[in-house]
Amino acid sequence: MELIRPLSRKKKKKKLIFSKQETEWLKIPKRVSALEVLKKIRLPTRNNLLDRIDLTLTPYLKDPVSLIGNCKIQWIGIIGPTQSGKSIFLQTVIADMIDQDPGPAMYILPDENTGKKHLDEKIIQMINATPDFQKYKTDKKTDMSHKGVKLKHMTIHPAWAGSPVSMNSFPMKRVCLDEARLMPLSVKKETNAIKYAGDRLTTYFDFGIGQGYVVSSPSVEGDLLYKQIDKENTLYVSWQVPCPECREYQELDFFKNIKIKDGEAKCICVHCGAVFEDKDKKRSFNRHGKYVKLKKVGNKWEPTNDDNFDYGDYQRVFFNWSSLVSPFRSFKRIWNEFKQTKDSIHDYRNFWQCWLAKFWIDDKSRTSTVILKNHVMEGMFKGDVPSWCRVLTAGVDTQNPGFYVTVRAHGSERRTHLVDHFFIRCPMEIANYDEIAKHFKNSIFNRVFGLTTKWKIALCAIDSGGKRTKQVYEAARLLPRLILVKGAHESARTTITYNKDINLYHVRTSEYLEETDARSVDNIFTFPEDTSDEFFTQYCAVRKTQFTDKKTNREYSVWRKMGQNDYRMADVHSFICLDIPTDLGVFRHLVDVPDFKFNPYENERKVAERRIQRTVEEIPVVEDFEISNYNW
Repeated sequence: MELIRPLSRKKKKKKLIFSKQETEWLKIPKRVSALEVLKKIRLPTRNNLLDRIDLTLTPYLKDPVSLIGNCKIQWIGIIGPTQSGKSIFLQTVIADMIDQDPGPAMYILPDENTGKKHLDEKIIQMINATPDFQKYKTDKKTDMSHKGVKLKHMTIHPAWAGSPVSMNSFPMKRVCLDEARLMPLSVKKETNAIKYAGDRLTTYFDFGIGQGYVVSSPSVEGDLLYKQIDKENTLYVSWQVPCPECREYQELDFFKNIKIKDGEAKCICVHCGAVFEDKDKKRSFNRHGKYVKLKKVGNKWEPTNDDNFDYGDYQRVFFNWSSLVSPFRSFKRIWNEFKQTKDSIHDYRNFWQCWLAKFWIDDKSRTSTVILKNHVMEGMFKGDVPSWCRVLTAGVDTQNPGFYVTVRAHGSERRTHLVDHFFIRCPMEIANYDEIAKHFKNSIFNRVFGLTTKWKIALCAIDSGGKRTKQVYEAARLLPRLILVKGAHESARTTITYNKDINLYHVRTSEYLEETDARSVDNIFTFPEDTSDEFFTQYCAVRKTQFTDKKTNREYSVWRKMGQNDYRMADVHSFICLDIPTDLGVFRHLVDVPDFKFNPYENERKVAERRIQRTVEEIPVVEDFEISNYNW
């Protein structure tokens, strides 16, 4: 009898059942924007104005903060002025890692002393003040020190830009570099801090989860920081704001927007003249601001109107803004800071970098306001002509509101003295050539200079460029002693060439900038007592910069505008007059000829005397009649 086996039953697998709370624990948390993490940050009030970060004050931080953790972008950079919220960005980077993206981090600063202070004030104190971050602290006090910050789930390693040992460590998930402008181009002839940082990030870059950050005020053109924005696949953007009246967007520029109005410094719209108010900490216009692309023109970065871009299309994104949009610096304070720089090129450089957030140039100029003011002649005032004068020339720089004019006396042995400088108001939109000619006759050619000996100007050279070329050309036809000048390219064969068809001189103006720069250190390059501070400031606002051709290593110089420089360019044209051929000869050579002097005032008087004498000779003789009684 066959035994019947019972049917085999499959053993049921036991299911693991989790509670709802346990399920939530196992889920990988969804990443939130760093903008949300920023709201958790608390700051110690003894070092900060507020205990938390308010992005309504600094809306220009929203875009860079929102890119934290977006690892399609390997590098995020901020190039801005001091006291504008740059450190908030790096604090948010660290806060984001602590809160939702832990991993090894490195914090690089220019030197050890600065690093210790910064690590304590910006990182350790932030962690201690923020409840959400305090739970990650260990029980060891030594884990929160200048030697490093060790939390339960991550470590922040400090490093110094001048110490390769401190930067040579393990792979890092994120690296922060603060005040990169103070970091050297190379460390011990090896490489630089940014390259070291990139090496630390390589492993995490390969996995697509690494990110580096560079925050600094601008430095010098061509140095370590400047080279970062000049690399391939880099987007460089600047903050623009709309005018409160015409709504036209513009990058606020100190030299274009800041004007004196009703005795006060005001920020004026370049399109309609409306005033930007800063009483509400600049919220009124900053909240509508946006970033636009910057493009490189020659060696200079210029703002565009292009705001149509995707940050994710670039591996490197750098942001730029100036103190003019910072809520922590009023327009009045910015203007006062600028006024204090007038006697020091070093203070002006600091203003240029740390307030305007612009890259300084490798300055090779000798001119400074201090040097020029040392050449002021006591007892000489505007309008006075020195006794040694052989000829007077004038120069004019053309601008939309009017004309900047300088008058200069020239003597033997290279002596030269500024006789006068003034501005002729003549707005472009209402001035025709008749009005321009009238202004020039009254203010330049018919004007008499000197007290004992009367003088008039022999020649005047004018910049024929700008937006009123046609009117200037037409006015010159009525003024035979007005010389039309246009800048020539550096490759031009000669310093001056003449176009007879249009009565125009093409001049390599850089040579005259060189001449005025070289002469400015001589005691025979003098100024009247009442020369304005504005003149001296403008005279030093065009600088000689040194560049090196990357292909040939050949060094070359370029003259760069560093602010309003209209009086300097007008004076350059007064020197150009010395080399213009006349029927007498070239004044540059004639002023050294003994007994030479050309004074149109004297010549006109002699001509008038000859004309009177000739008329007298033609009068019939009348007995007992005295010529002195005749009504001429």
